[in-house]
Amino acid sequence: MQHHLPKSFATVAVLLVSGLFFSLTSAYAEESSNNIIPNFIGLGIGVTPEYSGSSDYVWGAAPGLYYQFKDSNRFVEWYGPIVDVNLLDSPDWQIGPIFSFQFGRNDVDDKIISRLPDVDNTVEGGVVVSYIYNNLEGIPWRLRVGAQVMGDLGDVYSGANSGLWANFWFPVSHKAVIGVGAGASWVSSSYNQAYYGVTQKGSQASGLPVFSPGGGLTQWYAWPALVIQITPEWYMGAGLLYQRIAGDAADSPIVKRGDASQWSGGAGIGYAWK
Repeated sequence: MQHHLPKSFATVAVLLVSGLFFSLTSAYAEESSNNIIPNFIGLGIGVTPEYSGSSDYVWGAAPGLYYQFKDSNRFVEWYGPIVDVNLLDSPDWQIGPIFSFQFGRNDVDDKIISRLPDVDNTVEGGVVVSYIYNNLEGIPWRLRVGAQVMGDLGDVYSGANSGLWANFWFPVSHKAVIGVGAGASWVSSSYNQAYYGVTQKGSQASGLPVFSPGGGLTQWYAWPALVIQITPEWYMGAGLLYQRIAGDAADSPIVKRGDASQWSGGAGIGYAWK
């Protein structure tokens, strides 16, 4: 069984790695080198809607990885289905390629939706830019804002899938940090048609009305998370995500059979090293 999982599921399932990014920056702030953040690897598990717009839920797992190259600010990070690379040797700015595995939709639990034509898995690719600010004086905190633009490298949709996002992390004790974040996505009409549209063929098979959505704002989301240090090397975290399908996508018969309000939750554990 394949599912169209919201991209932001990766945010929830491996929220600990984002928290680690802030926690370890604070822990190693006294070091004056560029590479003040240790590398780390983590694994999260979570529950999320079966597909975007579904009211049925499934469990899943997602890896998390951050690797910063020696004597450089360049890094690679991998969160669930998303991998991106920073090509700039800058402590504040990131720019580089981003790739995402976009799950398809078939053999779903909803008997009506299951009659629609399958949506294939695909891979998206594009560019991501972000600004990172670590405040290491007084009470430390971390802010990261970013944007990305991606397109389908396969044959599921044409046009763009773009997004803006931000997250903020701050400590509540020497062993715990809290994070909050939000984001929104804008997509092409072809993207919305692939995941929320109902063709004439699909209408005849399912009984749903024909629906051809336009592009524009397709979702916004927000999340809180908590990360706790267990030992100097081991951390654990948990988070909750609220995602709201918006724009033309919210009027889709697929979404109306399910729910435009999508909840995801996850927890995980991570290991850090220098």
